[in-house]
Amino acid sequence: MARSVFRLGGMWGLLRRLNRGDAALSERTLPITPAVFPLHRFLGQIRRRIMTVRQSSIEIALNAARTQFQAGRCALLAQEQARAAGALADSGAQIAALSTSTSTHAREIAQLSGQNLHAAEAALAELSDVRARVDRMTREMAAFTEVVGQLTGRARSVGDISKLIKDIALQTQLLALNAGVEAARAGDAGRGFAVVATEVGRLAERVNAANNDIGRHTVEMLELVDTTQRQTGTLRDDVDASGAVLDRTCSDFQRFVRDFDSMNRQVGEVVQAIGDVDATNHGMSQEVGRIAALSADVQERVGHMSGEIDRIRRQTESVQEVLADMRMGNTAFDHLSDAVDDFRAAAVGLLEAARRRGVDVFDRHYQRIPGSEPARYHTRYDREIDEPLTRLLDDVLEGVPGGIYTILVDSRGYAPAHNSRFSHPPTGDAAVDIARVRHKRIFDDPVGARLAANTGSMLFQTYSRDTGEIVNDISVPLYLGSEHWGAVRIGLDYVRFQAALEGAAPVQEAVPAGH
Repeated sequence: MARSVFRLGGMWGLLRRLNRGDAALSERTLPITPAVFPLHRFLGQIRRRIMTVRQSSIEIALNAARTQFQAGRCALLAQEQARAAGALADSGAQIAALSTSTSTHAREIAQLSGQNLHAAEAALAELSDVRARVDRMTREMAAFTEVVGQLTGRARSVGDISKLIKDIALQTQLLALNAGVEAARAGDAGRGFAVVATEVGRLAERVNAANNDIGRHTVEMLELVDTTQRQTGTLRDDVDASGAVLDRTCSDFQRFVRDFDSMNRQVGEVVQAIGDVDATNHGMSQEVGRIAALSADVQERVGHMSGEIDRIRRQTESVQEVLADMRMGNTAFDHLSDAVDDFRAAAVGLLEAARRRGVDVFDRHYQRIPGSEPARYHTRYDREIDEPLTRLLDDVLEGVPGGIYTILVDSRGYAPAHNSRFSHPPTGDAAVDIARVRHKRIFDDPVGARLAANTGSMLFQTYSRDTGEIVNDISVPLYLGSEHWGAVRIGLDYVRFQAALEGAAPVQEAVPAGH
């Protein structure tokens, strides 16, 4: 229960202070009269309801930020899934195209293989016919060789007969010569016998001459027959060798045709398998395309959901912005508002002091620090206020239970200094420096850009950091005189802050990486 604060001034004075924002809803008026009791009860009811709305809006903002963070991660995962599914769909389409091409080529190979098999079978049939012809020629050559042998024998017999005839003719000539001699001795009585002997001698000479011709022709015929026999033997050897080669060729070609037939059957099986794979690939490609379309739809829906969640968060923050100027009195939010107001006052004093020393605190010409990653910048004034501003930021952070960071930013989000825990020298490792080297950076994210440009009332924003941590950020605009300079902001875990002020033990957590 909040304690009521009693002030003099009457009921109308309290209402005027409430209207100006100078009073809290827990205040009560003196003197106490019966007329103010309904007002006190009404103000108590308004206070409780506003506190409920504020607490609910903070919880809604926290849950919306958590949901938005998860939605963002889901969106990244959906985007990655959609990209992977798209790449898979492209690969599937390429595989399907290659599969179709492979199937077509395989069918062409099978067709050519079948044609080649038919050609090989036809060639084998022709080769078998040639083999049969060679076998027949071999048999005929054997018969011809036998005939030539018989002819040789007959020719030799003719030669022998010719020799016999020659011997007989010679003997006949001798007999005719002896008969002539005897007829000459006989005188006239042997004259007729002499004539016969002379004719017989002449006939024997002609027989001998004819026999010589027969002998000469027989010798020539024997020479020709011998030559024919030798050539026939050589030809037969060649035919036999050709037959042996042809036998081996036929055997090899038969084996080749058998292997080719087996290969042709295997090619047919491969073509069938490739056709099945082609059908499977086309089906898979269609399914992958459907997955890609669903992934794109999920990505789009997650994007819409993230946008709706962000709209809820902004509407909740708008409610908090409306309630920001309303003080309940002695609540955690009132203490936080007082802390940020005190922070702003101290920051104004620090900047005004530097300004009186001639420092241009409105300089917006940011000079990037060489080699800084993430980018950090110098201005004309940051070195002048670095140390005192860092001490101020650390002091404010120490006084805020559950505090994560306290920073001063100009109207463009530039933070000339940061808490000591986030102002380490750079290591050169961007993954390390992004968490430990955060001073002199420009925070122009949506939350940072909005509060830096804000010239209205207090802002209470909730967002998820890149570490997944949910941060409540309270900020108020900062003016130097009538000129808007920027804002002061406190990042905290409001649940821990509230628990600490109400006496509950705050939840322990690791030191965050800072804004």
